[in-house]
Amino acid sequence: MKVQAQALFFPAAALYAALAPWLLLASLAGAAGLVFSGAAHARGLLFGYVGALIAGYLLGKPGLPTLSLLFGLWLAGRLAELVAPASMLTGVLYALYGLLLAGLVTPKFRAAKKWRNRVAGPLIALITCFPLLDQALLHQGAARDTPIRGIILPLALLMFFMGGRIITPALAVAFAARGQRLPQRVQPVIEGLVIVLLLFASAAYILHLAWFWAAVPAVAAGLLVLVRLFRWQLFSLAWHHADICALGVGYCWLGLGLVLFGCHPGGSPLALASLHVITIGALGTLSSTVMLRLSYKRAPAPGLAYLAICLLLALAMLARFGADLGPDFRQLLLAASAVFWSLNYIAVGWCMVGRLRAARSNRLAAN
Repeated sequence: MKVQAQALFFPAAALYAALAPWLLLASLAGAAGLVFSGAAHARGLLFGYVGALIAGYLLGKPGLPTLSLLFGLWLAGRLAELVAPASMLTGVLYALYGLLLAGLVTPKFRAAKKWRNRVAGPLIALITCFPLLDQALLHQGAARDTPIRGIILPLALLMFFMGGRIITPALAVAFAARGQRLPQRVQPVIEGLVIVLLLFASAAYILHLAWFWAAVPAVAAGLLVLVRLFRWQLFSLAWHHADICALGVGYCWLGLGLVLFGCHPGGSPLALASLHVITIGALGTLSSTVMLRLSYKRAPAPGLAYLAICLLLALAMLARFGADLGPDFRQLLLAASAVFWSLNYIAVGWCMVGRLRAARSNRLAAN
């Protein structure tokens, strides 16, 4: 028996994303039994949420035993990080999930012929297996929150690559529907340059080279992302293509986040804020839009749903950005960011579960 991984991992990802910021805030407020530090929060989202997204989007329909084992490891990791986020057990669960997911997903990219497409497999393997590198760096004495930041640039590269592969065909269909040809499709020169730049910046950042070697390629890549987005002409689309526009908003946050990341060294107040432009703005908007689009395959979701995603996550990102700049209002802004972020994922999760129920009812009626 084969089961669609998306139907299990996407709702789980949305539920976890809605709860994650409150676990951190409760721990910061001194809730009994919670030791959910900022580093644990980052690992939970970047290993847990991103891991669930990759599984839901790329795994397809594995066998039930395989899916059960993978989801069991994912769930065990989420439970372990609540009790002992810094323990060896949690690290092992992170690693086992990442290794199994990489083994299931990366073979799908072996048939790619162009070098730009071949990058996807190793990149996904790096992201899913990053917990192993994370643990190795920690054992070498790295600060608790330093190694995890190394996954940001590879994750940005994955969002750039996969986002382009989603936006380009959808945009081509939208242009064709009105009798026009999309003037700029994949834009291979820009795509190739961004891939090389972000790979170089990732290596420089993880290896702790001088900030210049990570900053310059990150800024250049961010500017190229914005150029690619502008050349797609998403601003010419009608309202009923709100899903493509929402993907464009996420892509815009990605470009801006990379520019900000490169402009502010690790010790500056804006350094952490720039990471949240990438994670909350880009990752949140792109992933929420993709989950909603895939849940509404036969009938598009209302345009207002995508507008709500863009608005709520923009507010969440701006509030979180402001929390690093205004220490006097930090707790209030953190709470506001958590509210907007959670509302988005509660709404997205509710829509997904509703569509799953409707699809199940239709299947039962057909039988």
